[in-house]
Amino acid sequence: MVMILKKYIYLAAIVMLLFYSPHLWANEHDNNELYPSIYFEADNLLYEDDGKNIKASGNAKLFYKSYIVEATQITYLQEADQVIAEGNVTMSDKGKVKITANKITLSDELKNGFLEGANMILADGSKIRANKANINLTKSSKFTDASYTFCEKCIEDDDCPYTWEFQSEEVIHDELNKKIIFKNIKFNVLDKTLLSLPQFTYPDFTVKRQSGFLVPSYSFSNFYGHAIKVPYLYILDETSDLTVSPFITTKQGPLFDFEYRKKTKNGGDIFFNPNFIYQADPLDVAPGDEKVRASIKTHGVIPINDNFEWGWDATYASDDTYMRKYSLDNRTKYNSNIYVEGLRGENYLNIAAINYKNLLNETETAQATLLPRIDHQYNFNLPNLENLSFDNNIVNVQRASGDEQIRITSELKWDERYISNNGIIIEPKLSLRADHLRTFDESEDEFTNFSRVIPNLSTSISWPFFDNAPYGKQIIEPKIAVGYVGDEETHEDFLNEDAQTFNFNSLNLFEMNRSLGFDRIDGGSKVSLGVNYSLQDEIGGLLNANIGQSYHINGLNSLESDQWSGTDNYHSDIIGSISYNLNDTVMLDYKTRYDKSSSDNSINEFNLEMHNFNNYSFGLNYTDIKAEANWLNSGLNANDHVALSELSGFLEFGLSPDWSVISSGTFNLESDDFVSNQIGLRYDDECLSFDIGYRENLFTDRDIKKDRSILLNFELKTSAED
Repeated sequence: MVMILKKYIYLAAIVMLLFYSPHLWANEHDNNELYPSIYFEADNLLYEDDGKNIKASGNAKLFYKSYIVEATQITYLQEADQVIAEGNVTMSDKGKVKITANKITLSDELKNGFLEGANMILADGSKIRANKANINLTKSSKFTDASYTFCEKCIEDDDCPYTWEFQSEEVIHDELNKKIIFKNIKFNVLDKTLLSLPQFTYPDFTVKRQSGFLVPSYSFSNFYGHAIKVPYLYILDETSDLTVSPFITTKQGPLFDFEYRKKTKNGGDIFFNPNFIYQADPLDVAPGDEKVRASIKTHGVIPINDNFEWGWDATYASDDTYMRKYSLDNRTKYNSNIYVEGLRGENYLNIAAINYKNLLNETETAQATLLPRIDHQYNFNLPNLENLSFDNNIVNVQRASGDEQIRITSELKWDERYISNNGIIIEPKLSLRADHLRTFDESEDEFTNFSRVIPNLSTSISWPFFDNAPYGKQIIEPKIAVGYVGDEETHEDFLNEDAQTFNFNSLNLFEMNRSLGFDRIDGGSKVSLGVNYSLQDEIGGLLNANIGQSYHINGLNSLESDQWSGTDNYHSDIIGSISYNLNDTVMLDYKTRYDKSSSDNSINEFNLEMHNFNNYSFGLNYTDIKAEANWLNSGLNANDHVALSELSGFLEFGLSPDWSVISSGTFNLESDDFVSNQIGLRYDDECLSFDIGYRENLFTDRDIKKDRSILLNFELKTSAED
């Protein structure tokens, strides 16, 4: 009987609420508004003035449309359309805005209000803190004695340790114009004022792109003195923008750098980057004696249809050293190209024109232009010959002066992979290649035509053995490859354009034609033997190792006379490698090549990296290549062969969770001198990152002299969308 009575009392209370507070509940649910009328949740609800006023206390929550207000106590004055929330107040709007305060007084359907001890967090992590504020969530909100900062890590954490902020007498969040206005602003980093301005405007989180200044950077060089770069981003329209970055130097004057970017309607990208300087104090060393120096870099990709696109990547500089001199581009070689590329299923076509440019001061053959270069692959996908393909490569090598050549190569290829019942892997390969070459000898002023046909037949056989050892899962795989490549036919006027270097290593041990390009052929009959080993240990590391050797049985091997190749006699050098990776924390790699004739390791390459290990990152690279094994000696007389012996590395050592020391350098063991080195200090936390570094560049090339520079960069971390 008591239970039935309680149910009737509860039902009567609901009816009275509906009768006396008609605005408290909605008759129909609006899909666009989560709570179309005011709804309360609290430990205690008190109705005053015949239900016109409601006081909720104890974990009080108010829901209205997209707004949620939480506080110790919430009072709703229905006739005045006013909500007063007190004690640990939190207000949010669809996750876009979050406000915390000591006390909030709201009106006009919770859009307007007055806040005491206010904090406002926007969707991108922006945070405004103020002693008091007048807010209008549809027009404009004003914060007095306020500070503003933002970073992605602090979206959910109210106590996130902000390390930079804007302090202002007044901050206005202009909802209509989508911007935040600061008056009498101070820019503070680590509680130190770096900059003061009377007024500053910044786009709010709803603006994805807006014109304005970007973060400046500072540097110092012996050549151009002190310098500061102040980029300005100008939004041209919804699909394009222009960044103007004046690089102001104290010794050489201003360098003007422009970047134009555009997205096309069909998903293409266009980039155009011209820059120039009128040097105030040029050096009297070619090519740096010119006052006006400039460069242009551009690239783009334009879709033609679902299968084809065309594009370009081009660089032009007024002289060889300009871009390196001002740290615009540190490349010593580049190529410019324009191309059309298509992919339909497994069939591929690329037609390109390419121009090569060398920027180093060295005597060599005039740089080539490929006009055109065509790569084509057609896969037949026949029922019984799934891996049968027909490849074509056409290259026309032209020069302003010097020899020229056109080569047409076609190759029919087939390969397969079979696994027997007992796990033996057999991989046969067959190909027939035909080359036609037409060479122009400038000294003789005559053309030479010749053709060649090269068969390539090989089979590799391997038998992997698996074992679950106490220390991990291991695989031992002996492997043998046997094959024949037709003898290379050549001519005294023939130009080797694309296969001048050769590096015999574990990656090409089991290949029969190891030439890096088309112009040269590694012919003859060969047998290659090797063993591969891998271990997945119990602590998450992966160990890989291999060792092998190749035997040249008979036939013409064009590398026989090249001592540096490692395959210049019946027995090749013995090659081996070992690598270990422990969860990307410890990474080790070692490669070697043992020359039996000299009873010495002619190549040793060692790399070690350690990351996030006891709060430091460390890297070390050691390279020791004897003169008789250095593939960079290709084309040089034996007396001109040089060795390569370098030691390089980097170290980042954490002084604290936020502060660290960073350093790197390269030391030439042959000349017993540093090639480059730098050391710096880095700060990195959830909201701010900056580093200052000292760098020495000891490489020289005409007006590029040994130089010392200081670099300063910093980043205010914002949301990922930025």
